[in-house]
Amino acid sequence: MASTVRTPIQTKAQARFQTRWIISSKTDLAWFTLGGVAASYIFWALWRYTSIPLLLLVAIWGIVFDETHGFATISRTYLDAEERERRGRWLWGSLAFFFTIGPILIFLHLGDWLELATELWGYYHIFKQHYGFMMIYKAKNSDLNPQDNRLDKLFFAAAFYFPFLTYPLHNKDAAEMIPFPIPHRAAMIFENALLFVLILIGCVYLARQWQKWREGLSLNWPKQILFAAAIPVNYLLFRSAMPLIGVYAAVTIYHNIQYHRLVWFYNHNKYGQNESLAKRFGLATLVNSRWLAYVACALFYALLFDFVPDFVLKPHIGPGDANLRNQIIFSFFAAPGLLHYWIDGHIWKVRKDPELKEYLQLKRA
Repeated sequence: MASTVRTPIQTKAQARFQTRWIISSKTDLAWFTLGGVAASYIFWALWRYTSIPLLLLVAIWGIVFDETHGFATISRTYLDAEERERRGRWLWGSLAFFFTIGPILIFLHLGDWLELATELWGYYHIFKQHYGFMMIYKAKNSDLNPQDNRLDKLFFAAAFYFPFLTYPLHNKDAAEMIPFPIPHRAAMIFENALLFVLILIGCVYLARQWQKWREGLSLNWPKQILFAAAIPVNYLLFRSAMPLIGVYAAVTIYHNIQYHRLVWFYNHNKYGQNESLAKRFGLATLVNSRWLAYVACALFYALLFDFVPDFVLKPHIGPGDANLRNQIIFSFFAAPGLLHYWIDGHIWKVRKDPELKEYLQLKRA
């Protein structure tokens, strides 16, 4: 049998297009990148081109996507006997803290600061998830050159945050959340300075990709597709005339879809593969080993934190309500979101958790 000898040109071509995915190309594209971000565009299009009330769209997002993704975190922490034994004090301490900090800040008349901090933390939470996917794709595709690592992180942070940081300069509702006025001239200087930095970083990033292409190096296409999905949608939403609550929902729904699929991948590998071994995880096995049970429990959790406030808050739900009782109750029902941000920022650290790396099948990377 004649052996196949690869020429340098063939080797370069293979390197350019060689790709490795987290689950598979079909699944990753459908949930983590193109399919996930399509939900954000669809949300915006339904608001822009149909007569569907925005509050109805937001309600559907809140119940079906957002609250359920909060349950996804609970499904692999508080319901997991092994996790409770491993992180018990931290988990219960976190729960107590975030269910009490809201009412305390309300009593101290710092409710506006709580709302602003929640919005800032929420966007950072979304950024960190995309950042995590970027790092996984970099590890999977051996894209770990120190120079590229620094440039990828810098480019993604600058491109992702620019429309968000300048949003209050273009939207009245967002501007009112800032506890101090921004003079027009200072706002223009701030935005132009950020834009200059973004263009500079973008040019350096593109130049580096061209250099890698000419050298026959892989461009890490899964990472590039993630960038193409996660970055442009923010420029559309933060510069649209959509009300703030709709922008928040549309930005977050992509994050929700990503998260659900990643958690289900983790849950399936941990709880659904070996029934005898999975018994030690307790209730988490019952909830997470079958998708129907997982969906049913997630929806019940979502309905609990979305419908119950309707019966206890008067005259309406919202942190802007002047009634102290309503503000305290609202802060209580908003606590799971803050708890989710906090816990989620600690349980997905692949480098420090060998078991997590195993369940996400990253040992093959």
